[in-house]
Amino acid sequence: MSKADDLTAWRYFLAFAKTGSLTAAAKMLDLEVSAVSRGIAGLERALGCELIRHNTRPLALTDAGDVAVKRMETILRAHDSLVETLMNTNRRLEGNIRLSSAPGFAARRLTPILQKFRSEHPDITVEILGGLREADVQKGLCDIATLTGEPTLPGLVYMSRGRNVYLPVASPAYILRHGLPVRPEELKNHTGYVYTGPVRPETREIVRGEEHAQVHYGTAIRSTDVLAVRQAVLDGTGVAVDLPLVQIVEDLAAGRMVPILPGWFRPPIECYNVTSRAAWHKKRIRIFFEWYSRELQQLFKSYEAAASRIVGLPPEEAPMDRQCILRT
Repeated sequence: MSKADDLTAWRYFLAFAKTGSLTAAAKMLDLEVSAVSRGIAGLERALGCELIRHNTRPLALTDAGDVAVKRMETILRAHDSLVETLMNTNRRLEGNIRLSSAPGFAARRLTPILQKFRSEHPDITVEILGGLREADVQKGLCDIATLTGEPTLPGLVYMSRGRNVYLPVASPAYILRHGLPVRPEELKNHTGYVYTGPVRPETREIVRGEEHAQVHYGTAIRSTDVLAVRQAVLDGTGVAVDLPLVQIVEDLAAGRMVPILPGWFRPPIECYNVTSRAAWHKKRIRIFFEWYSRELQQLFKSYEAAASRIVGLPPEEAPMDRQCILRT
């Protein structure tokens, strides 16, 4: 068989095109760099033309390589879809799903959800990854990722998992010692914990209706770990203006945390589960993707219902159909 007809070699080439380097392509494919390099070189010899400009740094695609990427992505998706359909016609769903989740959510909430799915689909395993971005989904580094905010890169399929609500809170012990901040300008008299992790941008502004106010603490302590911020607030060492409701709903109900800055919030952000169009062709991905999105929608709705009995929550800006499956 000619190397030009070798789908594996074409997959090596497309992995390079997606990641931009042989090293990254090998990591994505879980292969040695030399194997990927040999596969692409054999493909070029069989075609009689270069697909990659080997004399440039960083390596780049030739004009022929650009054409090949556009055509072969479609061909390989169709091939994978056909194989998946034929293999699953008379077989239970099985295989692995690489799921990226925010580390804080993965640590405290994810396991029971996945156990519920596994009870329905025992032959599907889910590998948990931490905090990947939409570019990583596009490159195939994971199958599904939960992202804060709507994806914009091409070639993605996505569905809402509900909105993230953020609340300004402190512990009762902290309030007894330092008083309750009511207006944003009073934060300059307090120690504040600031989340600076990869999931969302740092909170620099909060709003109340049409009012906007900058966030300035007397002392600001930054952390990339939302669970560390939560624990510091529980310990009574400072306040936070943007702890996610998902992380503190039980703390509010038990009185371990209390709301501050009445009516002021970091605006909620809609979150989405995202997969690539290539992964979408796999039945197990589609099944889990829709199940997981709806499961999270119900979960986050229950958090808001529980918290609304304790503190006013920001209203939905505009009604949206969270059952829609969208594409970039």
